[in-house]
Amino acid sequence: MKRYFLRGCLFSCYLLLWNCSPSETADEEAVATEVIAQDTTDDSISAPVVEVPDNTLQPVQEITLHAIGNTQEDMAYKEDTLEVTAQSLVNLTFINEGVDMPMMHNVVFTTPDKYKQVAMAAAEVGASGNYVPKSPAVIAASPMALPGQTVELEFTAPAKPGYYDFVCTYPDHWRKMHGTLLVK
Repeated sequence: MKRYFLRGCLFSCYLLLWNCSPSETADEEAVATEVIAQDTTDDSISAPVVEVPDNTLQPVQEITLHAIGNTQEDMAYKEDTLEVTAQSLVNLTFINEGVDMPMMHNVVFTTPDKYKQVAMAAAEVGASGNYVPKSPAVIAASPMALPGQTVELEFTAPAKPGYYDFVCTYPDHWRKMHGTLLVK
């Protein structure tokens, strides 16, 4: 029984290999080459050329923001104003200098005069959403930085020059921890 099974398998493999002969592949390649040759000689059809500016070497603006204080009364951002160029690539280093666990912070950049609304909505989102609401008012947001931790955030500055806001959206921190992003 095993002998017949093995012979059947070998015969099936032989048929499979025979059907995949190189002569058919060569014919298919010849047809494909002919079609390509016809397409390249016809100048009436061409795809439009779209040039995309190369921004791989775009300059990066490095800025640093510190969260200071270790109590609800003395917590704050050390820098109350940050300056960037419109549409620049910004690499923010956010340093949480707090020591005790309630001093968890983040930084959320918002459209003008929306930091309070974003902070209130963040409290409803909670820890599972990193205290960042899904809102068109949010430009960029860092992850939460635990006490003593440093996090980085990379984002593109708004195109329109003006005064934007940044805020810590951890519950009740927004009252003391907010500042201005000046886009020039």
